[in-house]
Amino acid sequence: MSSINQLDQTLNKLCDEVQFDVKWYVKDLKTGESLNRNGDDIGPSASTRKISILMAAMKFVNEGKISLTEEIVPDTKYFGTHSGCFQHFLPGFKLKFQDLLTMMIIVSDNVSTGTVTEILTLDYINEFCQGIGMKNTNHLVGFPTEQHLSADVNKVNSTTPNDVGGLLEIIHQSVSDQSAANKLGSTIELCKIAMEILLAQKLNNRLPLKLASPSAAGPKDNDVKVAHKTGSYQTGYSDSGIIYPSNHPGVILCAYTDNVPQYLDNGDSGIYSANDTMGSLALECYKYTQN
Repeated sequence: MSSINQLDQTLNKLCDEVQFDVKWYVKDLKTGESLNRNGDDIGPSASTRKISILMAAMKFVNEGKISLTEEIVPDTKYFGTHSGCFQHFLPGFKLKFQDLLTMMIIVSDNVSTGTVTEILTLDYINEFCQGIGMKNTNHLVGFPTEQHLSADVNKVNSTTPNDVGGLLEIIHQSVSDQSAANKLGSTIELCKIAMEILLAQKLNNRLPLKLASPSAAGPKDNDVKVAHKTGSYQTGYSDSGIIYPSNHPGVILCAYTDNVPQYLDNGDSGIYSANDTMGSLALECYKYTQN
């Protein structure tokens, strides 16, 4: 049995053993081989959608419609959120557009997300997604509130593991290949900035959970870098990104859980088990690269 088939069996076994639904997409960036478990099933994107917003914003910058250094004052209408840091700031603060993009990704700040999506518009973001092949992705809401945290894809932003995986592959290529950057309507330089933002993610209790990744203690030899974005809604948790072992070109993993109960039959909280499962999927992908 090939190692990719062994990985497929291992990942599916992990998912079969949990008390909720798991779907995923995996691609080995060295061999080009890919796997998926219900990878085309449409479900809530939650905050993993912010990867596509980030890249649409870079296209917007490349078109000269805004500068990364343009200063913006977020509107207080976006302060009614439970996600991120700026909700706790006093109104009237000013920051650069790139800083909004950074905070939108690294702490999933929704004051930033609301501000950025208003600047870009949902139509622009959806046109961007459709243009790069994310056919099963739909941005319905720019600034999600509690009513937009359900699993009803007719009411919330939605995507598939395969769609997000395809976007991540283009981003991976775009930091060194202008033709890939062209697909995103961007430049290598702007795509490198986007990649650095994704690598700076601070919410690291899902895909990186069981990996030896860089921390506040500083980098170590053989650290595994993960460029990724998490997502959460009432019954599901997700994380999509690229796992970069020090000795391998990388593995894309987009993992989405749904129908996660508040507590499992064994007494564990659902979010703990979902995070643990995503961490295990990522660990197995890493171990696969070391074979």
